[in-house]
Amino acid sequence: MFNLFKKKKGASRKEKSEAILEEHRIKINYNLPHIENDTDVTIRTGSEIASRFVILCITNLVAFNNLSGAEAFSYLSEYNLTQYLTPEEQEFLANPTPEKKNQESWKCECIWVLAWALKLVDDLKFPDHLCNLNDIAETDYPIGNGKNPNNFINKSWDVRSKAVVLDAADLYYRMDWTVVDARLNGISLENLNPGVVYERHYALNWLINYMNQDWDDVSCDT
Repeated sequence: MFNLFKKKKGASRKEKSEAILEEHRIKINYNLPHIENDTDVTIRTGSEIASRFVILCITNLVAFNNLSGAEAFSYLSEYNLTQYLTPEEQEFLANPTPEKKNQESWKCECIWVLAWALKLVDDLKFPDHLCNLNDIAETDYPIGNGKNPNNFINKSWDVRSKAVVLDAADLYYRMDWTVVDARLNGISLENLNPGVVYERHYALNWLINYMNQDWDDVSCDT
């Protein structure tokens, strides 16, 4: 997907994103402003991304009924990882209702974005369909088969560059505007999955420290 950024040499990040949207015939709001400059952004560290990745993988297992909330909390306690749980995640594990499980299941898309940021997958792929977490190699997954997830967290990570992450954040910011516009106007989107776009926008905003918001409080302004 991001090879399309090469089409307009010397273009701004905004113009490159708009070129991708034009390529896919997606409605564009040309008046949307630029997102933050590279100099104004600090990307999350490799250990921050990896620890968030681990927590999301565990809560994802609860969301899909592979673990109970109590089992997940016990697992995290065994490896001294409960410190990484957010308040909302603690509440989820304490009472994983069907509604909360449904909401949490969408975090597969956040896991996918973080895997991309850690270079565990090569391409975010276009958000017209759900990701497939089975595309992450089992050897790269932090949990299962007696693995200690702390080894994953404490690795020396080569995180994707700030410029590349900001390219993706800008593109999803503009896609999310299209999704919101379609919802407000009762328009059905054929080439974007609204849930996928929102969750990926959410994870990307967390990655770029948008408004210095913690995970539970990330906003996806459009």
